[in-house]
Amino acid sequence: MINTVEEFKLLFDRDDHTALAHQTAPPKVWNAILDNHPQLARCVAANKTIPDEIIERLSLSHDIDVRWNIATKRKLKKSTFELLATDSDPTIRHRIACNPKTPRDILQRLSIDPDPMVASSATQKLAN
Repeated sequence: MINTVEEFKLLFDRDDHTALAHQTAPPKVWNAILDNHPQLARCVAANKTIPDEIIERLSLSHDIDVRWNIATKRKLKKSTFELLATDSDPTIRHRIACNPKTPRDILQRLSIDPDPMVASSATQKLAN
């Protein structure tokens, strides 16, 4: 478990991204990392243990790579699926269309997305 921002930074600086992907931390530590080191948001988004409140915060990121990483997660709340399904960037909507846990009603909306890649992927998922 990571208990401080400094512990996280140390793992990051060691380039130990495999360890970072599986480390747990309390929400206050994740928030402190994002507040004090916004450049680490991509690494936080790649973590497989981040709690819902951090997922929700990262889903609002201005960084497309952060939102894309969040869109790949299976443990999203429906509200996060809905938010990312309306993202301005079609690659984020496409990731939601391809996410195995995307609710059917969201896939139905994405099946008529203006981006053909998004619409096609959502339609294929609905057919399966």
